[in-house]
Amino acid sequence: MLAMPEMCRQDANVLRVFRQVLGVPKSSPRRMNEVEEAVERRIIRGFRWPAASPQSSETVTIRTVHNLRVPMRDGVELAADLICADGALGRASPAILIRTPYDKTNQRSWSAEFYRKLVENGYVVIVVDVRGRFNSGGKFKPYFNEAIDGYDTIEWIARQEWCDGNVGMHGTSYVGQTQWYAASEAPPHLRAIVPIVSPPGSLWRNEPIFNGALLISFGEWAVGMGDRSWQVTDFSEIWSQQQEYFEAIPSSCLPEMAGASIDWWREWLEHPTYDGFWAAGSYERYERMAVPALSITGWWDMNFPGSPLNFERMRDQGLTESARRGQRLVIGPWAHRVNKTTTLSGLDFGPSAVVSLDDYILQFYDHWLKGKQNQLSKESLVRVFVAGANEWWAMDDWPLVTTEYTSLYLRAPQNDDARSDGQLSWSPPTSAEEADSYVYDPRESPRMLWRLEAGPVDDRAIRGCEGVLCYTSEVLTAPLDVVGWVTMRLYASSSARDTDWHVRLVDLYPDGSARFLTRGVLRARYRDSLASPRLLEPHEPTLFEFSMDATGNRFLPGHRIGIEVMSSWFTQYDRNLNGGTANPFQETEPIVAHQRVFHQPGLESCVILPIIPSQH
Repeated sequence: MLAMPEMCRQDANVLRVFRQVLGVPKSSPRRMNEVEEAVERRIIRGFRWPAASPQSSETVTIRTVHNLRVPMRDGVELAADLICADGALGRASPAILIRTPYDKTNQRSWSAEFYRKLVENGYVVIVVDVRGRFNSGGKFKPYFNEAIDGYDTIEWIARQEWCDGNVGMHGTSYVGQTQWYAASEAPPHLRAIVPIVSPPGSLWRNEPIFNGALLISFGEWAVGMGDRSWQVTDFSEIWSQQQEYFEAIPSSCLPEMAGASIDWWREWLEHPTYDGFWAAGSYERYERMAVPALSITGWWDMNFPGSPLNFERMRDQGLTESARRGQRLVIGPWAHRVNKTTTLSGLDFGPSAVVSLDDYILQFYDHWLKGKQNQLSKESLVRVFVAGANEWWAMDDWPLVTTEYTSLYLRAPQNDDARSDGQLSWSPPTSAEEADSYVYDPRESPRMLWRLEAGPVDDRAIRGCEGVLCYTSEVLTAPLDVVGWVTMRLYASSSARDTDWHVRLVDLYPDGSARFLTRGVLRARYRDSLASPRLLEPHEPTLFEFSMDATGNRFLPGHRIGIEVMSSWFTQYDRNLNGGTANPFQETEPIVAHQRVFHQPGLESCVILPIIPSQH
């Protein structure tokens, strides 16, 4: 059995380091007042969502008013479509706003069923093309105009005779992000938002850059957003037809390789540190936000950290008590398209993987926009699906205050076979162990085709590649619940002045598959600060400590825990060419790096897992 000694259990120092790496405030009035109460709350394991409500028997005639013009404060006009019940323009109703860069006509088509449900329940729906896209005026510059334009649009809606002054927002991905930008300006008539698979507030925490590494898949998105109406939705087709585009060196040239000249992409990559430019594009102004939010995501969503991070930050820093207590969080067994299927990458999560999510969203809107005293205030704040157990858990906080952050140490292989995996052990090394090593050549790095709906892919092929170190635990003889943020403490060295570290956590099944759970990345120069990079001393053992994303997984008996360490995850991220120049996004000359990972006293590499104690 893989047993955990008490010495590895959570202690104050581990928790302090964990929260510092993640950027969570040390304390807040909310946490100080509620933490003791929260400890006593039980997790409802096996939580059952209510059955979906039956379709309304009442026939509602839907009317769409096309291309309303919405004036912004600088004179630019945005195009909006209004969806409502026939006759609704003569009365005041609560309104739901969707702000999209993907064409309001497409947006209406994609979400027609849900918009109909909103209208049947007494709402009007307004779908707006963001600035510079499709029928809206102005110039598209992702992120940077969404806060002010969101504010102006909300207040314009509130002034219309068909709106009763209560405005909510809805949408996924970038459309989810626009809600947070608007909320950061504190529009007086914004009552509630439902951001689904929204990226986080910092533009260096997920996309377009994650801890210094450029998200190449976001470059594909940029190619698809290169002019007012150009769109690309199937990136795998681009890859199969024009693979050379994504081999572009330097990374800043990717759009040009695909025939797109994008000035905002070039401008972004002229800022290789988290400086004032990037801060201005962030929506991390939670202390100004007074809006309840229902944040929804999936464990394998490409934008995953956004929803749980926003939930935490709003619970800690939201402007009002109502906003802090009004946060809700749902994490399902989904990728970027939530609540659509019970199966991802061949894994079946069972019938409870698809739930009555639309009803929950309506309940949320009804409470905050109509003032209904429904079940919302009586239910748990957080609902997460635990894979492996294939069940929902309901609880009142995230991350769980009862979490035991536990170190699992990287250790040397059990034998001298160079092909053997290293070990993962709950016990740290007590004597010197030979460091593991590999060669990272940016020209020969492993290729992993990124797909929007990839989910828990099988990493077996990657684990056999040159340039990938694998560490494996003993076989588990009892279930182990790992639910929450994962942190990596990696002691390593490189012959280069700069390089990347990618770490993946996997669930190793008895059939030999290695199912991907979560990942983290750090460009070495940003190990101390994203704003003040510092190059490496070649061959010098160095601590690289960084937050990975979270996971919600039960490792079942017969399974093993796996960690993979590498220096490239291409085509998800750009390749660090290891040159250590002032701007890594503009490097052109690849340099081979010789990497070493240490596991010895004083240099104990480990992954810190969020383990939830059994209730038995």
